[in-house]
Amino acid sequence: MDIRISSINIEFSEKILDLLSQKYYNCKYFEYFLEEYKRTLDFCINSINISTITVSYYENNIMRGNITIIFDQRLTKGEALFGFLELPNDKVVFKSIWETILKISRDKGISILKGPINGSVWHQYRCIKETDSSDFFKSELFTEKYYYDFLSSSSPIKEITYHSGYREKFDAILNVGQEAYDKLESLGFYIKEMDSNSLELLKRVVEISKVTFRNNWSYVDLDQSELYSADKLISNTSTIYLLYHGQNMIGFSGVFMNDNETLIFKTIAIMPEYQGTGLGNALAYRVHLDAKKKGINKIIYALVREDNNIKNFPKQDVVIFRRYAAFEFKV
Repeated sequence: MDIRISSINIEFSEKILDLLSQKYYNCKYFEYFLEEYKRTLDFCINSINISTITVSYYENNIMRGNITIIFDQRLTKGEALFGFLELPNDKVVFKSIWETILKISRDKGISILKGPINGSVWHQYRCIKETDSSDFFKSELFTEKYYYDFLSSSSPIKEITYHSGYREKFDAILNVGQEAYDKLESLGFYIKEMDSNSLELLKRVVEISKVTFRNNWSYVDLDQSELYSADKLISNTSTIYLLYHGQNMIGFSGVFMNDNETLIFKTIAIMPEYQGTGLGNALAYRVHLDAKKKGINKIIYALVREDNNIKNFPKQDVVIFRRYAAFEFKV
């Protein structure tokens, strides 16, 4: 079996992007997916905190599969990530690559492997556990269902689950959030749309993201250049709603268009000291109210942790169409 070991570099990037093009070129939003994937490869190449080892499978000198170990010096000692998982539906190939990954990890002093993640949790790549076979949406990285089967049968010590769902009727969420929204002004809060690519506003959005998500599974504290630049942030969002208390931005929510009738609702982040006070419901109310006014027929809630405990967020009328998983393995 032709197994080759290298690192993520320009040559590797070209080969894996070619593999993706062969597998997924007929999928809706393929160009969007490929551009996001390329950004993550570039992140791994350019970050001074990251080194990589790729284990790739070749047939007739053409890459047909890969798993990459991602070593980030900011992770807990003894931990590493694995990602850029692209494989044929062949258990023998998977086993050969996976055993090589485990051996390299042990030789490098790694005791816990987490993934599949491309680059970092800020670029998270989850494999599909269940699906209704509907089209992938923008920002959802294409993947094969059998990846979950391969990984879940390899004795993980932990499985972290997520889902994506959609709602076509907004009345329930509007009813829950209206009271909180109507009280904002009297309590000194207000919401406005971000109307410029101000570097200072973007920095504050990044600061809020870091504080809000720092306890997330496998979190690393990326710097401004790694996490977002203005073009990355704006290209990934149609609207950023900013939540203020007086002159201080204390939260935000990002949404973007999937198509002319569908909005993707991806993030609510509120500073910890303001959480649990209904402000998340107020932000959600504003998003849904604006969507209704604009004639949006569907809102997708993208990649929500199964244990997400957003207070009073109504779940009736939400159709879950995809479930995902990430794993931890004892090496």
